[in-house]
Amino acid sequence: MKKPKTILLLIITVLNTATLFAQNVSIGIDANNVYQTMDGFGTSLRVFNDPHIIGGTTSAPITAGLTISTAEEDGILNLLYNDLGLTRVRPATGEDGAIEDPNDNNDPNITDPSQFDFGWKKMDAHIDYVSRVIPRGVTTFFPSTIKIESWMTVANPEEYAEWAFMIIKRWKDQGYELSYYSIINEPGYTRGGIWPGTYIRDCIKLLGPKLDAAGINTKMVIPDDLNADEAFTRSQIILDDSVARSYVGALAYHLYGGSNANKTAMMQLGQQYNIPIWMTEYSRPDAFAWGNQIHDVIANYGVSAVDHMWGFFGQQETNGTQLIRLNFTGTNYTGYTINKQYYVTGQYSKFVKPGARRIESISSNNDVRVTAFRDGVNVSIVVLNNHGNSQTVDFSLNGLNNITTLKAVRTSLTENLNSLGDITVLNDSFSTILPANSITTFYNDQLLSVVENPTSNPGFTIIYPNPASEIVTVKLTSVFNGETKIQITDINGKLVLAKTVRLNNQISEIPIRVNNLSNGIYLINIQAEGKQYSKKLLIHH
Repeated sequence: MKKPKTILLLIITVLNTATLFAQNVSIGIDANNVYQTMDGFGTSLRVFNDPHIIGGTTSAPITAGLTISTAEEDGILNLLYNDLGLTRVRPATGEDGAIEDPNDNNDPNITDPSQFDFGWKKMDAHIDYVSRVIPRGVTTFFPSTIKIESWMTVANPEEYAEWAFMIIKRWKDQGYELSYYSIINEPGYTRGGIWPGTYIRDCIKLLGPKLDAAGINTKMVIPDDLNADEAFTRSQIILDDSVARSYVGALAYHLYGGSNANKTAMMQLGQQYNIPIWMTEYSRPDAFAWGNQIHDVIANYGVSAVDHMWGFFGQQETNGTQLIRLNFTGTNYTGYTINKQYYVTGQYSKFVKPGARRIESISSNNDVRVTAFRDGVNVSIVVLNNHGNSQTVDFSLNGLNNITTLKAVRTSLTENLNSLGDITVLNDSFSTILPANSITTFYNDQLLSVVENPTSNPGFTIIYPNPASEIVTVKLTSVFNGETKIQITDINGKLVLAKTVRLNNQISEIPIRVNNLSNGIYLINIQAEGKQYSKKLLIHH
């Protein structure tokens, strides 16, 4: 039998231990310390009627693909882009039959366009898809070629440059100039052939001047590789060449293996040359592991854009590689199922828009992970509680003036982007309880205050580039006569730029210089022939 003194000491020890484990988690946000500019969230793409979507091969005919109506497709698009707020699309091309096979001729400087086939999912179906999602908020779209033509070798980069130029020109001719183009998907993976950094470098040095001569401003995404190890080796070779480097718009890698050391090396390479880092393909079978993966690449490795494997795919994909699972019987579409990864992605994508800057965020607890972002007056704070029990968290805000109220949205084992009650911020601080195994986003009301009006579009195909830093172009695809008025307002409705142009029954591209505007979200309004169109415009320099 224990003595009373021993029992008392035991009780005190237990109480002290309980107090230790019950301590609140502290999170500090400091908007004065700023890191990378975000480029958005997106997915890779196979088109709806690709037979591969429902378990067929990429070479199967269109009759073997999914039978789905345009209205049903629109429902999926609304979920991904209007609701989830995705702003990026990465078409997966190159496994769908040859675009140029055999070689059009033996001279890469003389091109026979009749020998190029862009039909269906080789390219044109992807262009059509992009035309439907731009009005839904997509700002970045870049094809990534899984396989190039079988007759191409490392000895003839001139032929690749001719081939890639014709692909990029196809997009341009259809009204959608590519801001970015991925040279080769996963050049370190045997499926598409192993392509060294020297070959990619030479292809870029040949392709870039062709684009310049045609007045096309597409930048290259390199090397879009399996992992950071493969990517770093190739990126060094490419960026060491000043000519090739001048055409590079983003450094990209996937997360199939690879070391953290080379993720850091990729981040440092991007910082050295002022080029953003993108994570362009990955998924996790566990949704909250996926949420932690998003946090990890953004917070620890300076990634500016995150692309999930697939936005939608058939029900045979059961390991979370798709955000929305398409259900079917035979080739007939029967509905969809939203995977938990959709909601976890939304905790970021709905509230962290292109142009937002990551700001300092520190947690006192390694299992409560936080990232924070600022976009003008907008702020969003994303917190993962990886504990198996709830945690009380005290937040301290610095450099975020005039925030008195925050809203919150949460996804947990039992919640899916559930809106929570308003949170009062007093003296730049607030406290809340985070449930076990949850992800919560705190944001201020102004985040969603800019409202677009895309439905009355009187003939504006695209506003590009968006985000913009120097010049934004309004492209008109209908013929107009008379005055067209363009106004840009900030999120508070204040007019910051106005321009009037007179059109004489012509299709036009109207450039607008925006280099004097501060980083943030704006609304660009265009009036022509009594009709009005408005679109969000993101500025970041």
